[in-house]
Amino acid sequence: MSSNIGPEAQAAYQKYLDAGSIDEKIKRLEEFLSLIPKHKATENIVALNKSRLAKLRKEQEERRIRSRTTSKIVSPFSIKKEGTQLILISDYYVPGVGKTSLLNYLTHAAKDKIGKFTAIPEIGIYEYDKIRFQIVDMPSLMEDASTGVGNGKEILSQLRSCDLICICVDLSRDYNKQMSLILTELTRASIRLNIEPPPITIDKTGANKIQVFYLTREAKKIPNIDELTENIKKVVFENGIRNAVVKLYGKVSISDVVDALDPSVVYKKAIILGTKGDLPATEDHFESLKEEYSNRFKVIIGTSTKKKEFPDDFGEIILALLEKIRIYTMHAGEVADKPLIMDKGVLVKDVALKIHRSFYDLFDYAIVIRKGVKQKRKRVGLDYGLKDNDIIEIHII
Repeated sequence: MSSNIGPEAQAAYQKYLDAGSIDEKIKRLEEFLSLIPKHKATENIVALNKSRLAKLRKEQEERRIRSRTTSKIVSPFSIKKEGTQLILISDYYVPGVGKTSLLNYLTHAAKDKIGKFTAIPEIGIYEYDKIRFQIVDMPSLMEDASTGVGNGKEILSQLRSCDLICICVDLSRDYNKQMSLILTELTRASIRLNIEPPPITIDKTGANKIQVFYLTREAKKIPNIDELTENIKKVVFENGIRNAVVKLYGKVSISDVVDALDPSVVYKKAIILGTKGDLPATEDHFESLKEEYSNRFKVIIGTSTKKKEFPDDFGEIILALLEKIRIYTMHAGEVADKPLIMDKGVLVKDVALKIHRSFYDLFDYAIVIRKGVKQKRKRVGLDYGLKDNDIIEIHII
């Protein structure tokens, strides 16, 4: 072990080596990583041990799943998505942060639950421009939720599958403490917020050991490329992979490689909702919150349910952040009342498949009606790109 890490970290690493159970090893390895000074000289040590930690957590989860009794009881934390799913989350505190008040304000659900501890999720439907958004008021995250405290694993599991995480912050309290707890638990649960997956692929092979290729100009400009190559090989090898082709398509750090090797890592969009904006000093707290977190969060909204302060175009904000567009279908001249919600950059063939496979298999042509252009009505094929609020009528053979 390098002397760069300091005596405290070295002692913590020895405790990790001496640990018997998986739970104890995870605890000691987390402690060791928290004590390592973060600089260039320790970058490889951190990456290698993050890989070890990811493997231990995976083994821990597999054992937990195997130990479960086969039961048909559905967990109240397992929520079937209806439309676009938003989950309200906060830290645990008494009195509450105000998630249930927000849920009721937007959906008129759970009025009788306001001011009470939310032990299980509460669900409501927010409608905007004939689009349905499912909003879930999730129980608060406690410290060490990622290890299972306070149903933490079940809460975090649902966050992994939602469309948008809404972090609710009580503006009358220390916002940094709230954000620190939430971001720490999400990071430990391998949930990455508001970043794109790293431009890297790792494919196992049958031979030729571990090869690393830099396939774009940006990738080839990474500093200390020879050192990075060796570190990548070490981290991949540490994950039990002996033969692989690693391809880099852009700027990548060794931490990105660790994430790429961890199948449990998910990438989620998230916003911050400041609550209780009607209380004293909250305006200043909100401005400080924005200043500190605006680089990481594109959307930070101050709210007050008592003053009815909440953006009227909240649905529009969500669609823009999630890069979704509305496509209206038409049949025999009649335009559907509700739109399909599709990803930006969608093609006609994607809409055909969304409606029904037969519309793709028997496709002849489509008519697209687009407002604000010279040719409002256009006959197109499967590969035609669609835009927000387009109207499409698909004709089949």
